[in-house]
Amino acid sequence: MGAGEAVTSRRVLRVGTRTSRLAQIQTDLFIQAALARQPDLDFEIVGIQTMGDRRSTSPIPDLGQGVFVKEIQIALALNEIDFAVHSLKDLPTRLPPGHTLAGVMPRADPRDVLVTRDGLGLDELPSGARVGTGSIRRAAQIRARRPDLSIVLLRGNVDTRVRRVTGQGRRSEAECAVLAAVGLLRLGIGDAITEYLEPDIMLPAVGQGFIGIECREGDEEACAVAALTEDPVHRIAADAERAFLNAVGGFCRTPLACLATVQGDELSIEGLAATADGAVVLRESLGVHLSTPVEQVGQRLLDALNRRGAADLIILDDADDAPGDE
Repeated sequence: MGAGEAVTSRRVLRVGTRTSRLAQIQTDLFIQAALARQPDLDFEIVGIQTMGDRRSTSPIPDLGQGVFVKEIQIALALNEIDFAVHSLKDLPTRLPPGHTLAGVMPRADPRDVLVTRDGLGLDELPSGARVGTGSIRRAAQIRARRPDLSIVLLRGNVDTRVRRVTGQGRRSEAECAVLAAVGLLRLGIGDAITEYLEPDIMLPAVGQGFIGIECREGDEEACAVAALTEDPVHRIAADAERAFLNAVGGFCRTPLACLATVQGDELSIEGLAATADGAVVLRESLGVHLSTPVEQVGQRLLDALNRRGAADLIILDDADDAPGDE
């Protein structure tokens, strides 16, 4: 069965997802996209709490790799669900044996944004203002731009983090927070955004803005359903970014970022590696023909960064992949 072809199903298709409101919205986007192509499909949603959800006060790097996906992947392996719906930036590039990334939905806005208590932009914040984030990538790029600001740990669901900044019902824990634009927009709280951080200031996480659908390789029916929701051009961009992360080769406590875009028959990709304190930020970009194998694209981008010294910055903890970037 080819990608995007109609699917005939007589079974209830079980969709595994995190239990947060945003995860439920993203799961519904997947289901609605599939139903738009094949209206007679029958879905059941299975909510699964991950370690990243349970340990919402711990720094993400301390939890290890795949903190927002492991339990969902286990349910998939045990045939308790047929699809695992992920924010693609949370999904390691090395999947468990027998699993495949069967679909990547069209990308939403990949940018990060600033939510501030007093409506001030990044360059307007007073010295010493507290910036809340649980992401080493975001922290490093904020420190590079504004080394006079104070980074504080701020985790939890998107709407929870917004409330912790705005002080709704409690004393604010930070003057601002950095979050993904897509989360606020999908939750219908885009009016909380103070400033969109363009990629030259804040390069996004690998896969940010994409919804990825993981299936068992041998489940041809589920894989075909996932493929119904995919955009081939967006898939190339997603695969190129993930190829860069895969080329790095392991669970990494080094701030990394990457963004790929497609214009016509050209793929453009930019990567970043930095020190945690933002004192060193290395960026490289390249453009290639769209037909270039994504594995080559990812390796070439890493090679370009390594020539500038990234190899001395990147610290691999083990043989696994990078953790989620909340």
